[in-house]
Amino acid sequence: MSEEALDGGAESSGSVGRIRYRASWRQFLPLGLLFGALALMQLSNLWMWAHRGSGLPSVPLDARVLAVVLPIVFALELWMLGRYFGITLTPEAAIVHNLRRRTIPWTDVAEVAVEPFSGGRRVVLYETDGHRTPLRMPNSAFLSRDRRFDEKAATIRDWWLAHGGTDTDTGTGTAADATAEPVGWGHTYGRLSERLSMRPTPSRSAPVALLLVLLAADALVAGFAGSPVADHPTPLGRALGGLVAIALLLGAGFLSLGRGVVLTSGHLAVRGLRSRTVPWDDIEGIVTEPHGGGRRLVLVETDGRRTPLPVPRVGRVLWDSEFESRSQTLRHWWHTHATTHTGPSDPATLEPSDRPTLLPYPGPRLWQKTVVTLVCVVLGYEILVSVLVGTLVATIGA
Repeated sequence: MSEEALDGGAESSGSVGRIRYRASWRQFLPLGLLFGALALMQLSNLWMWAHRGSGLPSVPLDARVLAVVLPIVFALELWMLGRYFGITLTPEAAIVHNLRRRTIPWTDVAEVAVEPFSGGRRVVLYETDGHRTPLRMPNSAFLSRDRRFDEKAATIRDWWLAHGGTDTDTGTGTAADATAEPVGWGHTYGRLSERLSMRPTPSRSAPVALLLVLLAADALVAGFAGSPVADHPTPLGRALGGLVAIALLLGAGFLSLGRGVVLTSGHLAVRGLRSRTVPWDDIEGIVTEPHGGGRRLVLVETDGRRTPLPVPRVGRVLWDSEFESRSQTLRHWWHTHATTHTGPSDPATLEPSDRPTLLPYPGPRLWQKTVVTLVCVVLGYEILVSVLVGTLVATIGA
């Protein structure tokens, strides 16, 4: 199998003039291993019941049904996610393979955009009748990166422009228009949206959020399991355990969804412990500076105030693989919407003279991915155990 096919893109059945994009093997493998492990766990239930001693009851009917049905369901889901979902490009139309297959003529497509989704990016087709069709594949997300995503998105746009599409910015319909420089993260192609939100990527928020969820589960277990001086949980213990758990869960939600920046045509809104709204005209520049073993973006305002942004950021261990493209998007919005600046400012002139110039962020290292993945797996397992123990304690206590 060719490298192009392994990466989720190849000529469909060898036909000329057709391109089929589906999940790459790098995206399919983690999900296949997870579903395979779940199927083996169900099949092992039958094996464990078959080797029990004589005189014990036979295998329950529900265990037999689950052991047979779940592997079939998992196999069907893997086939749909790995081989069915995607898009087929033809000279006449785009054939979208979602849960419901649709054939969209290129003349009915108003825009081909790349939008953020769940910490990653995906391609969205905007139709002339206002319908919006997100594509399951190609996409690029946390733990399922597609190295050729930008190339695939550009190819889809090229086909749209070459077979009847009209560029919304230039009013022309030639494929050469797609060679313009992308504007970074978010709507990489086409016009800017009226509003764009940036939140921490799962690679930064997931480990801390999982740790807080684990502490919340432990607080609930401690509150409802009783204390050394009482055989049964007291109302005060339950109340304290519930309040601590709620506070920790709210903290996990804030770290994952509450922090970030919101871009609009008039201002940049910073969402954090102290939220601020900064008009584009009050920004003198957006610089990248080292911080905590990584790097972050800082707004330099016209009055000299410096405002660190919660996203995008790169830490010593946690990372944001879209750091450079998100930084490019922020600067592009500023250059587009600021009316008091005639041209882009050089970030180097806004940094201290004794600070060395930072090279572009090269992306996470292998050891960083390994550490974060192991931490998430261990914390997820501990949360599962805590939930099971808590359920058992609540059942016995009842």
